[in-house]
Amino acid sequence: VDAFLIFLADQHPVNAVEHGIQLCNIGASYEAVQFFGTELRHFCALAPSYYKKREALEPVDNYHRWVLHGYIRERERTILEEQEHIRSALQHTLHQYTVQIETAAEVARATVSTLELDVLLNTAVELICERYRLDYVGIYLTDASGEYAYLKAFSGPVGEATRPKEHRLATRGNSTVGRSIAGLQNILASRPSQSTEEPDSSWITGSESELALPLITGERVLGALTVQSAELGAFSSLNVAGFQIVTDQLANAIQNANLYADARRRADELAAAYEQLKELEQLKDQFMQNISHELRTPLTMIRGYAELLSSNQLGTLDTDQIDAIDVILRYSNSLTVLVDDIMAIMDVNTSKATNQPVALVELLNTSLLDFQVLASSAGVVLISDIQKTDARPVVFANPDHVRRIVENLIGNAVKFTPAGGKVHVQLDMDGAIAVIQVRDTGIGIPPEMVSHVFDRFFQVDGSRRRRYGGAGLGLALVKELAESYGGWVTADSEGIDRGATFRVALPTMPQ
Repeated sequence: VDAFLIFLADQHPVNAVEHGIQLCNIGASYEAVQFFGTELRHFCALAPSYYKKREALEPVDNYHRWVLHGYIRERERTILEEQEHIRSALQHTLHQYTVQIETAAEVARATVSTLELDVLLNTAVELICERYRLDYVGIYLTDASGEYAYLKAFSGPVGEATRPKEHRLATRGNSTVGRSIAGLQNILASRPSQSTEEPDSSWITGSESELALPLITGERVLGALTVQSAELGAFSSLNVAGFQIVTDQLANAIQNANLYADARRRADELAAAYEQLKELEQLKDQFMQNISHELRTPLTMIRGYAELLSSNQLGTLDTDQIDAIDVILRYSNSLTVLVDDIMAIMDVNTSKATNQPVALVELLNTSLLDFQVLASSAGVVLISDIQKTDARPVVFANPDHVRRIVENLIGNAVKFTPAGGKVHVQLDMDGAIAVIQVRDTGIGIPPEMVSHVFDRFFQVDGSRRRRYGGAGLGLALVKELAESYGGWVTADSEGIDRGATFRVALPTMPQ
């Protein structure tokens, strides 16, 4: 004890501080250092009585104080160093995460800026490979059956020699990509588990780490993204999180590109079909126009000679012959009306050069007078409600077109109204729109057929034994003529034997 006290008395504080630093570095706890000082006092208590004086223990307390000082100073330095290390690691991690988020955002911007699938995929692999400093990036997309995935785009010098575009992998196979697609999960692998020469392998020669992530949108898997590095253990959980963001963005972009491609393909098919239909429509119109022109001359000759025969200018006819001539005249007149309707439909958009102001009231009154004889002979009462309006609307149109609209409406109503029925003709104004309304108490229209009455060649009774003649062009002509002047048509009926109401709206000229 005496020797130890002499040793302590000769110790410089620097040495005691170094002892404290050593205790800290070997991992001694603060409590152990405190206990060390207490034990020193107990040890020195074994000295002769004259050493037990308070001043005799002063070297012990001084030594322990400097040891404790060294220990605390080293402990503080160690803590600060550890904190700096943690801060640096956090900064590095944050920087990595920021870079990955920025890269993911950049990939997202690049991929959503195009709807062309090939451009999108090539842009994505180049960008991912460059930003993440990878040795290889590839995108595999599944086929329609889902049994195979095909390499659609890749980037990286090692990939070009060993994995050609359209390289096929079985989705139920042992490749990293196949297992990722089949299991709908990320697959992280170190060192190739298969030979890179095997066909069913996504590994690239020289790669030591591979991460495969499935491309999923909704409940559908589109394929997988494979990223590879020549560095062993290159991918951490943080990398996986960053790549997951990229993969989610990429899957949505691929889905949008697929939808766009499907829509464009359908649009192209529809455009081709439309052009074909338009060509067929033109051929049909040309055919109808040619036939109509070819029919008009012989019809004129037939009617002319029939009228000569009917007037006995070519000799006297008996009753049966006269009846036969009347049949010829009646059907030739019907055929002439049909030809005229066809010609009018063909000329709807080609006769605007003769447009002029047309007074509707005067035209309607004239048409009503013309139909009075026909209506009376059919036992139909023709009622005019035109004079009930003070308006005198004028439309700018081809007079023949407006006249045909009115005549077809009134003629159609008289034709389908049995004896004892009524036909009301009315003219109203709806702002600057003139509305011609023809309402009858005739045979009516089945509800399911109302929407088709303005179709070309449509007839409510299309059977071979139908009671009413006509080719079904009259109302179609009304609709097409009205619409050619910016107007519209409507038809209403409560059903069979409940009559029908037809309306034609035409824009008028400013008063």
